[in-house]
Amino acid sequence: MPLTGLDNFNLTMSEFRRLGKTTVKAYVNLRTYDLTPAVRRLLPSRRHAYLIVRVRKWVAALRRSFPELSFQTVVGKPLGEIRHKSDMPSSLLVSAPARRIGSIAQFGGVSTVHVVGVVGFRALSRPTPKESWFCVRALVAICIEGQRSGMQSTEDRFVLVLACSFDDAKKRLSKTWPQYATPYMNSTGRLVSWRLEEIVDIYDLSETNIDPAGTEVYSKLGRRKMRPKFVWRPNLR
Repeated sequence: MPLTGLDNFNLTMSEFRRLGKTTVKAYVNLRTYDLTPAVRRLLPSRRHAYLIVRVRKWVAALRRSFPELSFQTVVGKPLGEIRHKSDMPSSLLVSAPARRIGSIAQFGGVSTVHVVGVVGFRALSRPTPKESWFCVRALVAICIEGQRSGMQSTEDRFVLVLACSFDDAKKRLSKTWPQYATPYMNSTGRLVSWRLEEIVDIYDLSETNIDPAGTEVYSKLGRRKMRPKFVWRPNLR
């Protein structure tokens, strides 16, 4: 759906259409990075330049079609300052009558228009943050009574916790680590304690339910030497 944010003002699409001249503030999100067939067919060295020209045309067309409106760059740089891919605008801010907002949402090059303000309507209060699953990765040191040298065993531990944020996930597990470190006796009669050394990472699953068919619980990007068998040649048709 190209028009979003109406639920924050308890408005339906049909009610929004009836607002007519009521001033609305919204973010116009562009398809700046869409990898269309035209982009894929180009040589890699020419793609960035093509994207820059394309987004310039989209914004210029918006301004020609709605000359009475002011489109302010939110993410990226103004058209005249675009030199690199990272400079390309991906979002514009505009204040316009509701009837014009609907037209903008259908404009070529626009992915969505997100409404953030409606004159005469108060945004609904934010609900209490919802809980979602987080994966906490911890380094645990296995401490053996009297051990002073040699190799010490460690545990790379991943724990799922239902929380509202990264800090909340860490806080909710804080009381479990002392319990996890409770000493026990090994086969040689020595005491052993599995003690938290550090929280290595916290990963937000962005899920409220764990799908038994498969749910990603942790991901970390890395780097390796390129090898011939890893070369990817996508179909550009």
